[in-house]
Amino acid sequence: MIALEIKGTKNIMNALLISGQFDSFLVEEAVITTFNTFHIDGHLVKEFYNSEELEEFEKIQKSSVFSCWNDIRPVCFQLIKGKKTPVSFKVVLHATPQLIEKIAANPECGVAANLIRSLVLNIRYDNGKVTCITGSAFTTFIMDKSIDRLWDAYVRQLLSSFGLDFEEI
Repeated sequence: MIALEIKGTKNIMNALLISGQFDSFLVEEAVITTFNTFHIDGHLVKEFYNSEELEEFEKIQKSSVFSCWNDIRPVCFQLIKGKKTPVSFKVVLHATPQLIEKIAANPECGVAANLIRSLVLNIRYDNGKVTCITGSAFTTFIMDKSIDRLWDAYVRQLLSSFGLDFEEI
C-alpha cells in the first residue's frame, strides 16, 4: 500500500472527470461533498437489467459486481462542475478482473489471480489536496506481498502515463 499526493489538482480532476483516463476501472463508491453530500454506491442492481442486458454487460467487463467508472463519471462531473470547488470527494476504484489477471501473470508475482479479491485505488480530495492510496484484498490470508508491490508500481506508472506529478507520502 502506498499513498501518493498528486501535484496539480486540476490535472487529476481532468484525468478523473473529463478525459476518461480512468474509465476502464470499476467503481465501488463515490462520495462528493458540495452543497450536500452525495453518496454513489457502485454496486450493480441486477434487478434493473433484463437477462440479455446483464449477460452482455458481463461479457464486456467480466464483472457483475460494480459499475464502470465510465458510467458513473458523468454523474460525478455534474455534481462537481461549477465555479466552486467541492468541499471534498472520495472515489474508490477497483481494477477489472482482466487487469488483476494480467498483473498476477507477471513472473514476479507469487499470488494466483483467483486469490485476489480486489486491487483498489482510493482517490481523495480534501483541503485542496488530492491523495491516491492503493490497497489489496484477498480471498484468504496471504503472506506474499509481491502483488502489492506490482499493483503499487502499476499505479505509479499509470499516473505518470497520464502526465500526473506526484510524491509518495
